[in-house]
Order: sequence, then C-alpha cells, then structure tokens
Amino acid sequence: MDGVATGNVVGGHLGTIAWSVGTGLLDLDAAILFLEAPRAVGLGHVDRQLTQLIRSGSLHGLRGVALGRFPGFEDYTDRDWTVLDVGHGDEPLFLALGPLAELDAAAGTLTVGPAVS
Repeated sequence: MDGVATGNVVGGHLGTIAWSVGTGLLDLDAAILFLEAPRAVGLGHVDRQLTQLIRSGSLHGLRGVALGRFPGFEDYTDRDWTVLDVGHGDEPLFLALGPLAELDAAAGTLTVGPAVS
C-alpha cells in the first residue's frame, strides 16, 4: 500500500496492547500504532491478538501501523513487508512513544520527531 500518515506514535508490545482493550488506557485515535513482540507461541497467537484489537473497535481512527521486531519470525515472508529494527531481541533498539511521526508506506520509513522540545 502507498500513502503517508502523520500522527503521534503509540503502542509497544502487541500482547500488552491487546490485553489493555477495554481498560481505557490507550487512545489510538489519529495515532500511528507501533507494534513489536517476541515469538511466544506462533503466528496464531499474533493473529488472535490483532483480531482482538480489530473486533474491539480499538483501531478505529488509527492513521497507520508500524511493525518493529518480531523475533522468531525472521524467516517468515509475506507480501515483501519489512519491519523496523526496534523492540525485543538481542541488542534492542528503542523508539520514543508519544512524539509526532510520519509513516511513509511507499518508502517503508517511519520518521519520528523529537521526544522533547
């Protein structure tokens, strides 16, 4: 898919985000959702957590999704998607949550503004 989205970066560990459904802790309206997670029990587990977010309506108003590391899925290929080298795994890199960011689907980039001003 092509397109550019701008919004505040929110998210983190997929399981934690999915488990927070109904608690009112996360507002995804007009946001770019960042997701990452270690491979715990397989692709079905990831599918169930994403389905929970979709069916709960939690993703309504979302502007984009950026995927970070999903260790254990390195050899899995689907539609030539790429992931950011951020999140769980050896020598983890970090992503500031909260700043305004631009997600460019065609370029495969996420440009995040400063965490503080």
